[in-house]
Amino acid sequence: MIEKIRGIFDKVLPTLSALFFMIGVLATAIGVIDRTCGLNLKTVWAEEVTRYTIIWAAMLLMGIGFRKGTQTKLTLLSDRLHGTTRKVMEIVVWLMVILMFGILMIYGMKSAIINSTQLSVALQVSMFWPYLAIPVGSFFVVIEVIFKLYEIITGKEA
Repeated sequence: MIEKIRGIFDKVLPTLSALFFMIGVLATAIGVIDRTCGLNLKTVWAEEVTRYTIIWAAMLLMGIGFRKGTQTKLTLLSDRLHGTTRKVMEIVVWLMVILMFGILMIYGMKSAIINSTQLSVALQVSMFWPYLAIPVGSFFVVIEVIFKLYEIITGKEA
């Protein structure tokens, strides 16, 4: 079942992230061309589109990044530990990651709801949508870390 969920994550999340990233790059290019060439296209929206889409792109990929170990980590202590001690330390670290991103998920959702009545300056969209990236990204991290804990505890690679 873990493989099936991860398979879905591996197909959907990078595709969505790439789409958001391409929209952000395109909006930036349009804004730069407008300002550089003096086309007067009124692209005040480009900066907001870029910011929000790049944030969503990064947040969607965080969980996969945790699974693949692409985040920077300090291994000074863990490299010196072996066997059960190392396994216990890994479990404690992953539990702290779940705690941190669980808090981000809860308070990120509260923040999105609180700011849902606020509108962005240029696009005039509810700030709920940009703020929603935090709990959504945190959710994917928590799911991936739970899977990682399962692998560590059972000794089975999913």
